[in-house]
Amino acid sequence: MTENPKNKIEVHNKISPTFQQINVDGAYGGITPQRKININFFAERSPIPKSTIFEVVDNKIVGKICDSEDSKIGILREYHFGVYMNLETAKALSLWLQENIKALDENIKGKQNDSNSSK
Repeated sequence: MTENPKNKIEVHNKISPTFQQINVDGAYGGITPQRKININFFAERSPIPKSTIFEVVDNKIVGKICDSEDSKIGILREYHFGVYMNLETAKALSLWLQENIKALDENIKGKQNDSNSSK
């Protein structure tokens, strides 16, 4: 085992077998009675109809007639997961997000400048 200086620590990462990456379009949450921050992440999409009626000619589906009347209309927000965190974790996450937003903004601006200069 190698020795680390007292002012450094190595952190090992392990990916859980249940790890997933999920698209997020927004979030809803707030402060819990235990003074934690709760964030529930959702993805937005059109609702899937409960059923659909199709026209059949010579045993072949030739076209959609309509979705069932009890199908939802509008936008569906599907909540995939939620997280709870203490104030210190929320501040660290906020800083990490701000740093990555700034880096992405600069990357996008750089690519826009590159495409403008090549015209």
